[in-house]
Amino acid sequence: MRELAIEIGVRALLFGVFVFTEFLDPFQRVIQPEEIWLYKNPLVQSDNIPTRLMFAISFLTPLAVICVVKIIRRTDKTEIKEAFLAVSLALALNGVCTNTIKLIVGRWSDELGNALHR
Repeated sequence: MRELAIEIGVRALLFGVFVFTEFLDPFQRVIQPEEIWLYKNPLVQSDNIPTRLMFAISFLTPLAVICVVKIIRRTDKTEIKEAFLAVSLALALNGVCTNTIKLIVGRWSDELGNALHR
């Protein structure tokens, strides 16, 4: 029981780090005028997925797969617990790593966005 509490605590800590880094401001990348040609790609308007839909898909799809497998194979509680622990660890680590990369790499400055889409 103690090991399970530690596992849940680690996942809660990772989820807390994910939520904290989700609201931090990214590094503002400044692109020099002679580098603008590297970033002049055609503007795509319909390439966005709504945030709520993305989070719903990423959380509910693994849980649905676990539930379907439980029904089909009639697995015991230990396997289901391990599956939920694996999914929660994968989602938390993925979120922390993704947000860390987003914060380090940064985003374009507003001037660059305006210069590219003139």
